[in-house]
Amino acid sequence: MCGIIGCVAEEPVAGILLEGLRRVEYRGYDSAGMATISGGRLGVKKGAGRVSEIEGRHRMSSMLGSTGMAHTRWATHGGVTDANAHPHASCRETVAVIHNGIIENYIPLRKALRAKGHRFKSETDTEVIAHIVEDEYKRLGDPLKSTLAAVKKLKGQYAIAVLFQDRPDVMTGARKDAPLIVGVGKGMTFLASDVLAFIGYTDRTIFLDNYEVVEITKDSVRIVGLDGKKVKREPNQVAWELSDVSKSDYAHYTLKEINEQPRTVVSAAVQDQEKLEEFAQAVRKAKSLYITASGTSYHAGLLMKFRLNKEAKLRADVVVAGELKEHTEFLGKGSVVVALSQSGETADVMEAVKEAKKHGAKVYSIVNAAGSTLARESDGVLLLNCGPEVGVAATKSFTAQVVVANLVVDAVLGRKHPNGLAELSDAVAQALKCEGQVQELVRQYRDRPDFYFVARGYESPVAMEGALKLKELSYIHAEGMPASELKHGTLALIEKGTPVVVINPSGPIHAESLSNAEELKARGADVIGISDENDEVYRHYIHVPRVQPKFAPIVEAIPLQLLAYHMSVARRNDPDYPRNLAKSVTVK
Repeated sequence: MCGIIGCVAEEPVAGILLEGLRRVEYRGYDSAGMATISGGRLGVKKGAGRVSEIEGRHRMSSMLGSTGMAHTRWATHGGVTDANAHPHASCRETVAVIHNGIIENYIPLRKALRAKGHRFKSETDTEVIAHIVEDEYKRLGDPLKSTLAAVKKLKGQYAIAVLFQDRPDVMTGARKDAPLIVGVGKGMTFLASDVLAFIGYTDRTIFLDNYEVVEITKDSVRIVGLDGKKVKREPNQVAWELSDVSKSDYAHYTLKEINEQPRTVVSAAVQDQEKLEEFAQAVRKAKSLYITASGTSYHAGLLMKFRLNKEAKLRADVVVAGELKEHTEFLGKGSVVVALSQSGETADVMEAVKEAKKHGAKVYSIVNAAGSTLARESDGVLLLNCGPEVGVAATKSFTAQVVVANLVVDAVLGRKHPNGLAELSDAVAQALKCEGQVQELVRQYRDRPDFYFVARGYESPVAMEGALKLKELSYIHAEGMPASELKHGTLALIEKGTPVVVINPSGPIHAESLSNAEELKARGADVIGISDENDEVYRHYIHVPRVQPKFAPIVEAIPLQLLAYHMSVARRNDPDYPRNLAKSVTVK
């Protein structure tokens, strides 16, 4: 939801913070700000807009001080205004706070604080934290104890970082249901919502757990629980390399990440065989089996369900993470919930996991971030191994999820070794060569108000994914559905020139999908075929290589991703940062 970066160092931190802020901007980008302590004074610069715009107006990089923090926001409480941008300072501007999450009881807290004489400058829920910490600091005189006392009064979700004007040597932080990570470097220590924020300075990290409070200095880390007792935790090394977070020669991260997929579909298949077999064994023996996820990950879950049902003859239900609590009557001891997530921090997914565990179910996850909350709270974890994904719209993480889900299903079926991966990598590289054709489609259809995506059977979730990508990046209304559903309402919307993408690989249901394409064409639709086999019903045809059926969704996703990307660029949107969306939705 929001990007947090804080640093206590031996050197000026404004440049370090600005660099980190740009790296976590994908988490929120409607406003930004920075606070530093210099000469005994707490200074704040902030405003509405993208990080580059705020830097242009306020020159955050010129701020002095070796202790500071910065924030990029995705608005929840309060509109997108300069006043609502973070950091937020207390009345006397002796304490400043940045925050990711939602404080559910901020209204009664604000009312009580106003009664005590506190004055508020914003509409946000976050600002109450600064005033509470200020009160506690006056009473206790200790940054860590004051932060601990303050968070005990908060209800909701939070990851916070706090500065104290008269203690430029320290920064405090706390987390509950929102990510907060400590980075331990040489002569500098970080607090951040994402490893990407500080990966250029250190790869040694401590992932804070729920209800933990931390105090950092340039060369120390002190963690306590809500009971005030010290928590001992050594830093771990993260594997992501700095080179992974540059755009290289690409115009946007999204395009770079689309083009990385010949490599990432192979790296996703590199799994610990014991962990894979443990995962498969849990699925195989489950008394009841649920797959839960949100957004793109949900579509990957639908593909996994299809193979478990059809090939492994196992009943599996796929439930959108935000709705799993409505199905808990069927969860209990012996149940297994498979959770799919890119970030491992999505609020709906974490709430689903919490409900599942509360009812005695085991949780196995497929996730990209090794130290994420989901990974740490799961009974078993398989990683996507596709490197950081900065573009808000999931691309390489989707295809990596399909690869890993296929590995699990193959293991359930007793197939021990992945096969066909070299051919898959080549096929993805071949599919990427359709970019010129996709750009021509964009030129013809960029002004159309509606797009439809249809498919049958195993490919149906790919149609849904294609529609989601186009909506996310181009802001064009798009629907994805099984082709069998066309007669139940959607055909009424088809008129002359309506673009309809038909995903139709060769195989048992190829002819049925062609029949649906004929129905669409007869009603004036411009049918765009994505297949390994051409047909005269298609007005436009994009060839994808023939692969094993289980891999078909991966090569089919490539032209759909390119369509969404180039449509976004043609319509002068920013494909990396689509409006109103954030990469990791850490609020419910």
